Amino acid sequence: MIRYWIERFPATLFGPAAAVIALAAQDLAKFSLLRWSGDVLQALLLLAQFRLWDDLADRERDRTRHPHRVLVRAESTRPFVIVCLALGTINLVIAASTGRTSGVALFAVLNTAFAAWYAWRPAGGSAASSLVLLTKYPSFVLVIAAGAGSAIPHAALGVVTVYASALAYEIWHDAASPLRFSNS
Repeated sequence: MIRYWIERFPATLFGPAAAVIALAAQDLAKFSLLRWSGDVLQALLLLAQFRLWDDLADRERDRTRHPHRVLVRAESTRPFVIVCLALGTINLVIAASTGRTSGVALFAVLNTAFAAWYAWRPAGGSAASSLVLLTKYPSFVLVIAAGAGSAIPHAALGVVTVYASALAYEIWHDAASPLRFSNS
């Protein structure tokens, strides 16, 4: 399991991503370093849950595209599924711990929407599929903002910025992305 996290969840990428997501969720008029630090942890846990879930959903496709990956080579996905469910439970508890039902509701909607998407999405991947998958990142901003009691309009710029950043990164880092512009 540790090899999976080293391979698929590098701190140099996901640490800054969590910091940006947490910052985007802040109501800057009420900014608190302590609150932001807690939100960075929540963002990291959300990122971990959805990274693992993405990889579990892509396992069959990755057998041909990325046969060297730890999860693809694993004899059983059971430990990975258990960890993913545990992360989801921890994220639900964090959302509920704020006492605000809006964070829990958004987290539930996010999980339900992605469960449906993973079940029904096109097998080969497409630009539309990639665009849908990237919505998880701005959704994390909304879940964290709602838990912090930030008004959604305060998070609107953060939502747009995080989505645009995720889109740019996807195009930049993934040569096989259907979102990448072709010269042909």
